[in-house]
Amino acid sequence: LIYSLASAVGQNFIYYTITQFGPLLLSTVTTTRKIFSTVYSVLRNPSNSLDEMQWAGCTLVFVGLAVELLEKALPSKKPAKDPKKL
Repeated sequence: LIYSLASAVGQNFIYYTITQFGPLLLSTVTTTRKIFSTVYSVLRNPSNSLDEMQWAGCTLVFVGLAVELLEKALPSKKPAKDPKKL
């Protein structure tokens, strides 16, 4: 019964996130949660180890998240459109 309630609450959060923010943010949140869960599991219990390729994949995910955050945080300098060229 508890698992059923937890699942229903989780589905409500998924629905809310999609309707309010869109599916792209939901996939970002889901990927971030999964990668943090994986790294936490490895750090908490060293018998759950990752090989070099898996660590490289984790690094790529974190680099991608960092780039996305920096793009949103830093103001972009887009050149103004020349009305004569339109």
